[in-house]
Amino acid sequence: MNTKTYNDLITSSKMYQLVTERLDLKSTNNSDNFEKFEMDAELMELILDLYSSDDEFPYQNMRKFSIEQVLNYLQASHRLYLTKKLPEIEQSMLHIFSKYGQSHQLLASLAVFFNDYKNKLVAHIKMEEKEFFPYVKKVISASKGELNKEDVLTGSPIEDFDDHHGPIEDDLKEVYHIISQFSDDKTTPLPYRVFLNQVELFELELRKHAIIEDHVLVPMLKELEASLA
Repeated sequence: MNTKTYNDLITSSKMYQLVTERLDLKSTNNSDNFEKFEMDAELMELILDLYSSDDEFPYQNMRKFSIEQVLNYLQASHRLYLTKKLPEIEQSMLHIFSKYGQSHQLLASLAVFFNDYKNKLVAHIKMEEKEFFPYVKKVISASKGELNKEDVLTGSPIEDFDDHHGPIEDDLKEVYHIISQFSDDKTTPLPYRVFLNQVELFELELRKHAIIEDHVLVPMLKELEASLA
């Protein structure tokens, strides 16, 4: 096996793990019954393609699936970020701060900056979970005749969502680039390299997540709103 084939295989395996991590999580859905997130195999393949490259990605292909399926994927991603990804990165950050806080002041300061970023991201996720996603569910229910469409469409938060849905992953990318700039693979302690790898992969996660929200979920929601109106 040549080097290129081996590296492609490693990259493909890493992307597969990033996407399928959601399948291991359980959701209570405000009840005592634990439910696992299940993903359509074809939808998984499309998302894997998006993770591999978003250049000229055919977003319309994802719109063949129901808006519920897309929403469930996004909510499973939120659970993954809050219960696994962020705690893992935070643990690395705390280890760096406690062990290298005196000898690597700049990198330690950037690790502390990540904590501020984490709080900002958590607030962003909670906003979506408390305000935007419940609205999407109401529109879905209205489309099925389960709710009065006039009541649901009054005060739609979609424009506010568009206005405030900035690229929250950009701050994380900046942290990664600054740490990389002041690091050398030969001298950087292992905890820093682990932290860098975690931050890089998480920035990728957030970027793909935002793409699905902006280019798949929101257009599907607007179409559903238009059909109700």
